[in-house]
Amino acid sequence: MKYIVLLFLFVSFKCSLANHCKITRTKTDITCDCSSKNLRRIPLRKIPRETTILNLSGNSLTLVTNNSFEGLGKVHTLYLQSSKITLFEVGAFSGLDSLTYIDLSSNFIEKKSLPPGLFRPISKLQYLNIASNLFLISKEYPDRVLQDLTHLQNLSMSGINGAVFGNGFKYLTSLNSLNLDPCSINELQNDTFVSFKGLPILNLNFICRLKKVQPGALAPFQSISSLAIVGSELIRISDLLVVLSSLRDRNMSLIDFSSNYRSLTGADVISSEAFSYLGGVCVKEVILRRNQIGIIKGGSISRMKYKNCLQKFDVSQNNIYGDYQTGLEIFKLSALKVLDCSKQEELGPYKKIKNESLNFEDSKYSLSYSVDLPPSLERLNASGLSLKNSPLANVNFKFASHVVYFDVNWTPFTNCDGVITGLDNLQFFGMSGFNCEILNPKMISSFKNLQELQSRNANLNIGLQHDVNEIFLKGLKKLRIIDFAGNGLENLNPKLLRSQYNSLYSVDLSNNNFDDFPFQITEFKNLSYINLENNKIIGLDEKVTNDLDDLESRVKGHLKIRLYRNLLQCNCKSLNFIKWLFKTKIQLDNGGNYSCGYIDGSKKSTAYALKNIEELTKQCASKFWLITSVCLTLLLIIIIFISSIVYKYRITLQYWYLVIRRRYKIYSKLDEQSDYKYSAFVAYHNDNYSWVCGPLTSFLEGEKKLSLCLHDRDFALGSLIVDNIFEAISQSKKVILIVSKSFLKSTWCEYELDMARMRMFRENKDILIVILVEKIPPEDMPKSLLRIWNNVTCIEAEEYVSEENTQQFQHLFWKRLYQSIIT
Repeated sequence: MKYIVLLFLFVSFKCSLANHCKITRTKTDITCDCSSKNLRRIPLRKIPRETTILNLSGNSLTLVTNNSFEGLGKVHTLYLQSSKITLFEVGAFSGLDSLTYIDLSSNFIEKKSLPPGLFRPISKLQYLNIASNLFLISKEYPDRVLQDLTHLQNLSMSGINGAVFGNGFKYLTSLNSLNLDPCSINELQNDTFVSFKGLPILNLNFICRLKKVQPGALAPFQSISSLAIVGSELIRISDLLVVLSSLRDRNMSLIDFSSNYRSLTGADVISSEAFSYLGGVCVKEVILRRNQIGIIKGGSISRMKYKNCLQKFDVSQNNIYGDYQTGLEIFKLSALKVLDCSKQEELGPYKKIKNESLNFEDSKYSLSYSVDLPPSLERLNASGLSLKNSPLANVNFKFASHVVYFDVNWTPFTNCDGVITGLDNLQFFGMSGFNCEILNPKMISSFKNLQELQSRNANLNIGLQHDVNEIFLKGLKKLRIIDFAGNGLENLNPKLLRSQYNSLYSVDLSNNNFDDFPFQITEFKNLSYINLENNKIIGLDEKVTNDLDDLESRVKGHLKIRLYRNLLQCNCKSLNFIKWLFKTKIQLDNGGNYSCGYIDGSKKSTAYALKNIEELTKQCASKFWLITSVCLTLLLIIIIFISSIVYKYRITLQYWYLVIRRRYKIYSKLDEQSDYKYSAFVAYHNDNYSWVCGPLTSFLEGEKKLSLCLHDRDFALGSLIVDNIFEAISQSKKVILIVSKSFLKSTWCEYELDMARMRMFRENKDILIVILVEKIPPEDMPKSLLRIWNNVTCIEAEEYVSEENTQQFQHLFWKRLYQSIIT
C-alpha cells in the first residue's frame, strides 16, 4: 500500500511539472508560455497577474467559460490557436482590459460559437486572427459579433466561396489590413466587397482559388496601398489585371500577383491592353513572379501611364521568350531601381517555341550588343535564364551608372569570350555556371568598383590557364569577396590576386582539386575568411602555417579557415601540422578536428592523433631508422653490383670512353679510315727491346719499307700513356704482340693486349699478330688471349730470337711475318 501511495505521488508530481507554465521576463514584457500542455481549462492560478503575453496554443480547451482571464488586466497579447476550442461564453474575455492582439486560428469555431457581445470587453483589440475555423460550414462570416471591434486594425480570416461579407464589417472603422488566407473564393464580383466601402483599408492580402474577376471588384477600397492576390494557380495574369481598372490613378506601394497561374495548357500572353491596367496605377513595386508568362507584347511598357512610378519589377520564374521589343522598352521605366527577370523556364507544350530575334545559335564570338538600361536601375537579376547555344558576346550597357548589382549566375553561356562594359560602378557580379573554358581575360576588367565576384562551377580551371598575363582580376583593387568554388582548380597563378592584396576579405575555393595551400598569403592585409573545404589537401607545411599565423595577427584575430572534407593525413610528415591545428589562434571549422588517414592505414581524427602524438612520434622515429637502414642497405647493394659490373667490363668501358673522347677531339671515325699511319703497332716488354729494335725493325722497316709504331720511339711526349696506346692501336693496320714471360707480367702490356682485342671485336677484323718469343704453357697464358687464340695469327719464334740461330731460320720467319702484316 505504501508503494502505491508513493507511485501516485510521483505521477502527480510529474503531471504537475508537465502542466507547469514557463515564465520569461524582459525589460518590457512578462511572457507566460502554457502552450502544448494538453490543458482542458485555463490554469488561472498558475498565471502571474503581471503577465503581458499569454500563450495557451496547442491545448484542448474546448470551452472557454466566463471570467477565464479574470485578474489578467495587463495581458496585451493572447495566443489561443490550435486549442480545439468550439465555444466561448459571452463573458469569456472579461478582465482582459489591455488586450490588443488575439489569435484564434485553427480551432473548431463556427458562427454560433461566438455569441453577440463576446468582444465588447476587449473593444481595444487591434489584431484578430480567426482563419482556418469552421465558418465554411454555415457559409457565413461572423460580422455581427465583430462589429464591436471599432479599434480593430488587422483582420485575418478565411475567405468563403459563396458567402457574403455582411453589414457588420462596416463598423470596423479603424481597419487597415484585410487578409483572406486560406480562401476558397472563386470569383471576385463587383459587389463582393461592398460592405468595406469607406473603410481606411490600406493592405489587402488574398490567397484564394480565383478563376474569374470583374473589373469593379476592388472599387470599394478607396485607400488601398498594397494589394496581394497570390497563389490562385487557376487564373491567367492577362485576365487578372483587369481587376486593377477600378484602381486607376491610385498611388500604391505594392501590387503582388505572384503564383496565380500554373497550368500545362500553355503559357500566358499579356497584351499591351491588359498591361495598360497595370500601367494605369502609380505603383512602386510590381511582382508577377511564377505565372507562366510567355510573352509581354511589345508596346506594353510604352502604354503605361505611370511608367515613371515603378521602382521594382519582378517577373522571375516565368517563361518569357519574347517579344524582343518589350526588352528594348525597359529603359523607359525611368524610376526603376530593381529588375528581376531570373529563372525563366521552358514549360509545357511551349518549351520548343523560339523567337528568332533571341536565337543565339548562329552567334559568333565577335558579336557586340548595346543594351539601354533604365537610368535609375541599381539591381539587375538575370540568373538562371534558359539560353541555348549562347556564347557571351561583347555587351555594352548604357545609362548604367547606378547599377551596383548584376546577377547572371547559372545562365549557361557556352563561353566567356565576350567583354562586358558600361557597368563602371558595379559592386556585385555573379557568373556562376558559365562555361569559361574559353575565357576572355578582359571580360570584367572594366568593373573597377567591383566588391564581390561569384564564379562557381564555371570551368575556370581551363580558362585561367590561358590567362598567362594575369589580366582577369588585374586592376580590381576594391574586390573584397571572391567565390571560385567547384571549378576543378588544381593551382592558381601566383600573380592572379596581386591587385587584391589590400582589399580581399573572403575567398571561397571549396570543391576544387588543390593538394596544397593554393596561394601565397604574405602580402594580404585584410584577408579574414578562407574556405578550402572538399579539396585534396593532405596537410600544410610549416612555412604555410607560419604565414597563416602571421596573417591572423595582421587581421587581429578575425581569420577563419575551413578545411573540412579534405584528404588530411596523420602521419610522420604531418606531426607539426597536427600540433598546429590545435594551438593556432585561427578560427578553424570544427575546432581543427578533422578526419584523417592514420599512419596504420585506418581512418582517425586529428584530435585522436594529437592525443597520441607521443606514440605517433615514436613510431615515426623507428620507421625513420628502418627506412634509413633499408635505403642504405639497398644503396650498398646497388654500389656493389654496379662496381662488380664496372670491374668486369672495365676494359670495355675504358675502350669506349677513349673512342668517344677521341671523337670529341674531332678525330676521324675508326670505321671510316682507309689509310693507316703505321703498318703495325709493336707491343713488347723492355726485356725484348734489343730484338724488337734490332732485327725486327731492321727487316720490316729497313728491308720491307714498312712503318712500325714503337712506344720507345713514337709515343707523343706529354700525352697520357693510355692515350698514346689507344692512338697507336687505332692508327695501325696491325698489332704485333711480342709475348714473353715478362710481357705477361707487365700491366701496360696487358692493357695493350686488351685494347687491341677490343678493336678486333669492334671492327671484326683479323688485326692481331702474336709472336711467342719464349715457350709458355697454356695455363700461364692470360684468359683474354686464350679467348681469341683461334682468331689471331700466332708465330712461335723462340728459336728465331736466339742470336746463334738467327741466320739459319731467318728467311722462313721473316717471310711469314711480312705476309701476316700486309694481308
